[in-house]
Amino acid sequence: MPTKKGTFASSIGELPTVTTNAVTNFNQNQATFNATVSANNLSTVVYFDYSTSSVFSSFTTVTATTTTGQNQTISSTVTGLSNGTLYYVRCRAVNGIGTTTGSSVSFTTWSLKTYLNTTAGAYSLSLPSIPGVAPTITEMLLYGGGGGANYAGGGGGGYRLSASHTSSTTGTHTISGTVGAGGAGGNGGTGAGGATAGGNTTLTVGSTTWTGGGGGTGAHPGTCGAPNGTGGAAGSGTNTSHGGGNNTYGYYYGYACNPYNCNPYACNPYQCNQTCCSGYDKNGNCLGFCYDTCYSTCYETCYSTCYAYDCNYYAGGGGGGTDAGGASAATQNSTSHVGGAGGAGGGAYGLRGGNGGGGRGTQGVGANGSVPAGSGPIVGTGGQGWFNAGVAGGVTFKYFGP
Repeated sequence: MPTKKGTFASSIGELPTVTTNAVTNFNQNQATFNATVSANNLSTVVYFDYSTSSVFSSFTTVTATTTTGQNQTISSTVTGLSNGTLYYVRCRAVNGIGTTTGSSVSFTTWSLKTYLNTTAGAYSLSLPSIPGVAPTITEMLLYGGGGGANYAGGGGGGYRLSASHTSSTTGTHTISGTVGAGGAGGNGGTGAGGATAGGNTTLTVGSTTWTGGGGGTGAHPGTCGAPNGTGGAAGSGTNTSHGGGNNTYGYYYGYACNPYNCNPYACNPYQCNQTCCSGYDKNGNCLGFCYDTCYSTCYETCYSTCYAYDCNYYAGGGGGGTDAGGASAATQNSTSHVGGAGGAGGGAYGLRGGNGGGGRGTQGVGANGSVPAGSGPIVGTGGQGWFNAGVAGGVTFKYFGP
């Protein structure tokens, strides 16, 4: 009996068909590769190749699955990718007949971004993430605002530093916080001081908050004989804080009495003893009187006691920053009466700051504390001596994003 045509047509093998689909759910180091494959009734092994070369001069291969189905959606998640890198991906399907390679698609992994804010006030940022993965912040640094100065310099803002933090929950997060304002400067020679401390700088992710404390207020010694003034204290932070320097002997005259209230006469010259120097009449009365003088003793003064002491009006050095203590005020001499400089702050991740302000002397303004070398904004600096304001704090951190 002759064989009918087409009886075994369904068993004839064919090459698989392949479509490489767009890559999904990728971040800085992982991605999900996708394809649609028809095995055409033969056992078919599906592979993904990925490369930084568009012509796949070299590539890495991952095995996705084995299938015999039609129009199958195939996916494979790959980890260990390099951040900020352009990749090309293609799908290959191999069966007993041969190999089919789909066209390639491309994507770029997330790169490391830097958030920097040195403006006082609230801030927020949406921190991206892919489904099922918790975002990571790296190299966080927060500086509190610098304290304001009275006579003494204000303290530098402290900082709080964390190398990295991975959230306890997955998905997109909102980071929020506040950049601490610099403390207000004092109100000059009104006797009331008036300076304020620097504000705290905060950063919150989920239920965790970090804080860099604001610097303290510089002292206002007040009247003669008041305790020595010290510079503002450094703000709190992860690193040890350092206080300000003490003041030293000043050169400001005070009055032990009011010289205009001194009595210039210790006696009344017109009440000195009388003597008769013109003879007597027949009744024995003196015809003319002469007066003994006591003018040499009538002019007693108290001016020598009215300038009795000096006031300690050297203000202390500024509060220390993150890395050093504040210096004491300079030694008094005939030409320079200035306060000591504040301690230097620590610099990291593009921020420079945290140094204390200088003290105020009777004839000059103390120098600011030194600022670490480098580029980037200065933050968290205490006010220079003589009632200057502090500098706002700052926050910076790094994260991965598109």
